[in-house]
Amino acid sequence: MANELWNERVQRAQQITAERKGIDISVMLPPRNPSADGSTHRAAALVAEVVSAPVVADVIAQAEAVVEAATPVAVAEASAPASEAAADRVAAAKAKAAARAASNGAPAAPAPAAKPAAAPRLAPAKTAAPAEAAPAEVGQSGMNRREFVTYAWAAALGLVTLEGGLATFQFMYPRFKEGQFGGKFSLGAASGLPPAGDPPRADPDGKFWMVTTETGPKAIYMVCTHLGCLYKWEQSNNRFECPCHGSKFSREGFYIEGPAARSLDQFIVEVEAAGVVALTTDSEEGAIPPTVPSPDAEIRVNTGKRIQGKPAADSPAKGTG
Repeated sequence: MANELWNERVQRAQQITAERKGIDISVMLPPRNPSADGSTHRAAALVAEVVSAPVVADVIAQAEAVVEAATPVAVAEASAPASEAAADRVAAAKAKAAARAASNGAPAAPAPAAKPAAAPRLAPAKTAAPAEAAPAEVGQSGMNRREFVTYAWAAALGLVTLEGGLATFQFMYPRFKEGQFGGKFSLGAASGLPPAGDPPRADPDGKFWMVTTETGPKAIYMVCTHLGCLYKWEQSNNRFECPCHGSKFSREGFYIEGPAARSLDQFIVEVEAAGVVALTTDSEEGAIPPTVPSPDAEIRVNTGKRIQGKPAADSPAKGTG
C-alpha cells in the first residue's frame, strides 16, 4: 500500500516537472530494470528537486489566493456564526494544503494564524415609544345635545307606542250598546219587577230569566250548564227543565238533578237608589242578589258580567224535585 502511494506521488511530481520544463514525461520514467549506473537515484533526485520548499510554498500561496478571491466582501459583514464558519473553512483548506505538501516530502509551511472571528453586531436598542397621554375630557359634565336628542326621541317613541297599544285595545275590546246582549239592560223601577213567588219573566234580548226572590232580584242565564241548550220554565212542575238531556233546576236556578255539572249561571244585577248602587255578589253558597231599598230604585242587568253557578254537589236544591 505504501509503495502504491509513493508511486502515485512520484508520477504526480513528474507531471508537474515535465509541465514546468516543457519536456515529455516519458523521458522521466525510471527504467523497468534499474541498472547499477544510478538511474534510480537520478530519478529520486529529480523528484526531490521538484518537490521542494518553493514549490510547496507556491501551492499554498495559490490556495490562499483562490480562497481569498472566492470569499466575497459581504462575508466579513455577515453575522457572527457565518463569519466563524467561513474562517473555519479557510483554516481547514490551508491545513489540508500544508498536509498535502508535507506528504510530498517537503517541509510544511507554517499555517497562517486564523483571523479572529468578527464580533457579532448588536442590533441598536429600540427606544421605547413614549406612552400616549390619555385624552383629556372635553366638555362640561351633564347631558350634551346628542344625549338630549336621544332621550327625547326615545320618550316620543314610547309615547307613540303606548297610544297605539291603547287604541288597539279599545278597538278590539267588545263594546255593546245598552239593550244589546253583552251590554246593560235597563228594567226601569223595581215596582215593574214580577212579585216574589210569581213565575220568572223571560227576556229574549238579554237571554235571561228575571226572578224576584225574598232577598232581591236575580237574572238567570237562559243557557243550560250541561251542553248549552236553552232550557224552559215548566209551570206545572214549578222548575226549569232542559229538553235536551233532562237537567232540572229550581226557580232560583239551583241544580236539582240531571247530567248538568253545576247550577245555572247568573248575570250581575244593579240596583241604584239615591245615587247608591248595589250589585249581585258572589259567595261560597252562590250568587247573592242585591237588596231593593224602595220601589223607585232603578234596576239594570249587566249581561257582560256573569257569575258561574256552584257545583251540583253543593246545590241546596239537589234531589228536591
